[in-house]
Amino acid sequence: MIRPLAGLPPAQQILVVLAVSVAVGALAVSVPVLGNAGMLLASVGLLAALAVLAQWLWQSRQRTDWDNTFTDSAPPRGADSRISRLAVDIREAESGDLASAARLHASVSSLAVERLRERRGLGPTGDTAAALGPQLTAYLAGSPTTRVTAAQLGAFITTLEEL
Repeated sequence: MIRPLAGLPPAQQILVVLAVSVAVGALAVSVPVLGNAGMLLASVGLLAALAVLAQWLWQSRQRTDWDNTFTDSAPPRGADSRISRLAVDIREAESGDLASAARLHASVSSLAVERLRERRGLGPTGDTAAALGPQLTAYLAGSPTTRVTAAQLGAFITTLEEL
């Protein structure tokens, strides 16, 4: 008998306990001999219903979410997939992967063209060698699969930042 009742949802368990309490209370009021025992059973049934309700409320509680959803949160550092892809390309280009070296060369080339256009007003045919320096100019003019180290790449980026 207890096992089928335990399988019921909490709301139905409360209804069953309340129904039994009302039935025992009605029986206690209608039969005078059962007055004291019936009221005792009805009271115990009502307390059991309150206990089931308290247990149901305790089990269905959820954590309070205090996060402020009205402000835009900044994405965590490194969450940009382009930066992650670039970091992977740098590691793989250092180890000799030709495809990563070509993607890295294309990224540095596009960055150099953009910086020259923005800062110096130079196009692809302008005096770029003087602005970029001999090492970066040689890297950009060379094969896209040229092997580059992280230190060389750092120097190239610094040169581009200083434009």
